[in-house]
Amino acid sequence: MSLVTFIDQLFAGLSLAFVLFFTAAGLNLVWGVLGVMNFAAGSVYMLGAYLTTSVIARLGATTLGWTAALIVVPLAVAAMGAVAEVLLLRRTYREEDENQQFMLTLALSYLIAGAILLVFGTHFRTVSLPGYLSGSWNVLGATLAVYTVVTILLGLLVTVAIWVGLHRTRAGLLTRAAVDDREMLSVLGVDVNRLYSAVFAVGIGLGALGGVLIAPQGAVSMNLETTALVPAFIVVVTGGLGNMTGALLAALTIGIAQSFATLQDATLAQLTPYAVMSVVLLARAAMGRRGWSLAGVRPTRRGVTAPTAAG
Repeated sequence: MSLVTFIDQLFAGLSLAFVLFFTAAGLNLVWGVLGVMNFAAGSVYMLGAYLTTSVIARLGATTLGWTAALIVVPLAVAAMGAVAEVLLLRRTYREEDENQQFMLTLALSYLIAGAILLVFGTHFRTVSLPGYLSGSWNVLGATLAVYTVVTILLGLLVTVAIWVGLHRTRAGLLTRAAVDDREMLSVLGVDVNRLYSAVFAVGIGLGALGGVLIAPQGAVSMNLETTALVPAFIVVVTGGLGNMTGALLAALTIGIAQSFATLQDATLAQLTPYAVMSVVLLARAAMGRRGWSLAGVRPTRRGVTAPTAAG
């Protein structure tokens, strides 16, 4: 493999990895704090992509249009998520009914998909980039798309923001405390309901941001729901439920491995996430048999062993 090919595939893999991480981070945040596995994550990702096509169609492929898409779309979808949490999920926490939560998020997924179909139809949509984002740079002989590099840089920025938000702010402290003892927070005067709404909104917004970033990289269609949800769940399972650090490492591993696998065969590339997940899960099982502890593991409110959200 030449150095040029290596650089090309590495950057393509990093770009894919951060898009995967946003959706997986949203899943992990909601699971780690609320104990809810959000099956609407794929629809939210798709909604972010479709809303991006609408914003760009109205404002044009300009700096204003893309700034609006990157900021307004995730915020708008996050606000919808907060409303959905209040109306649908809030009633289920005390009963701790996982089946009910599963059905509610699945129903939300169908509602979002149905709304997209009603508003946007079945036609494929494409998104144009501003001139300065549609060009390319030459790096050591490799031709790198400017948008790919920008996606990676934005991914790094958002990843750092997530870490700072969880570890260096009062809101992050309360969020991590809610993972272990919601009742204690309530006794201390914290409005846990409001905290849960904010966490769910942030998780939903991260998924929508992934959709915004993926929109210019191919045709926007109803297939995005499946192509986002399955890889995101693989990243979450591979990295460990609720473990942000694990999700980031899993997304980077899967994204880069899948990118290099495309050089051999497209089918092989599609199987790469499953192969990585299988290897990691088998390695974990082997470490468990040797009595090694797994970092970040805690008992959840339902007595299930799972990694903490603070990972």
